[in-house]
Amino acid sequence: MFFYLRRVSVRKKEEDPEGNKWARSLKGTKGIKVSMFEKSVLKMKLSDLMKATNNFSKDGIIGLGRTGAIYKAVLDDGTSLMVKRLQESQHSEKEFLSEMDTLGSVKHRNLVPLLGFCVAKKERLLIYKNMPNGSLHDQLHSSDDGGNAMEWPLRLKIAIGAAKGLAWLHHSCNPRIIHRNISSNCILLDADFEPKISDFGLARLMNPIDTHLSTFVNGEFGDLGYVAPEYTRTLVATPKGDVYSFGTVLLELVTGERPTHVAKAPEDFKGNLVEWITQISSNSKLHDTIDKSLLGKGVDGELFQFLKVACTCVLPTPKERPTMFEVYQLLRAIGGRYNFTAEDEILIPSDSGNADNMEELIVAREVK
Repeated sequence: MFFYLRRVSVRKKEEDPEGNKWARSLKGTKGIKVSMFEKSVLKMKLSDLMKATNNFSKDGIIGLGRTGAIYKAVLDDGTSLMVKRLQESQHSEKEFLSEMDTLGSVKHRNLVPLLGFCVAKKERLLIYKNMPNGSLHDQLHSSDDGGNAMEWPLRLKIAIGAAKGLAWLHHSCNPRIIHRNISSNCILLDADFEPKISDFGLARLMNPIDTHLSTFVNGEFGDLGYVAPEYTRTLVATPKGDVYSFGTVLLELVTGERPTHVAKAPEDFKGNLVEWITQISSNSKLHDTIDKSLLGKGVDGELFQFLKVACTCVLPTPKERPTMFEVYQLLRAIGGRYNFTAEDEILIPSDSGNADNMEELIVAREVK
């Protein structure tokens, strides 16, 4: 099987050395409109995107994921955008347009703004605001290649903001959205290192009435190392599955380790980050898992509290994990002295005794 896949891959590369045969095959691009959600923003044609991405050259790819490739686009006026070419979908054009209508109205300060979209033949292109500081994954693990390690306050700020965005999708967005593919690769950072979740809504949308409705994963397990153990048994995506994936991101932040490769683990250890943490915690040696660049700087108490929250998120039984609203509240309490969030951003429910009460609301600021 692997030999067959390799042969196909090599043949495709020989047929399409530039990686953009699909783009070069599109005709009449000057007549294909790019639909923008805010009419006052930009008026573009597909030809403008072609020029801005150098005909979607593979050299312009700034991100690759299960949902598609992301290209950097620079318009004639210097405006930077991100353009995602979606993987082939079974959705009809009508279904896609309906989904775009929904996603165009989903706005929160911790979500990457979807500015518009374009349909050309079978191609589906999404236009996003550019995030100049790239992904959390690249920023966090750049120190592996000799870069400077991220300081603790910045890691905590990113965790709180990302938790707020994901909690809003779960609890307040209408319709509620299960992300289904949370990882440090899909948490992007703007010019001020404010975290923005990308790829939301590209999974199926939750029914806003049924609090326990799930969506099928169709056998696609997202980024390795982030997938909740129940997915492999049930093939069903749930909010608690997102919590598990987010917990893995929190473990990345506090340990500095990658989700599938633990540098501090013994050579004979073949498991992932969560399995390593579980093994260490059973020996009461959690202190050894924390990124050494963070210790001894007067924040050890915060680090341990943060690690405990992360560990509850990755518990093997979904019911034992907190909701994203609870995760956000816990992280916000840990970072209270930094004033990362304003008091008016949270509407505390009157009935706070029920942890699964879906009337808990996180109120988004108006996005300008």
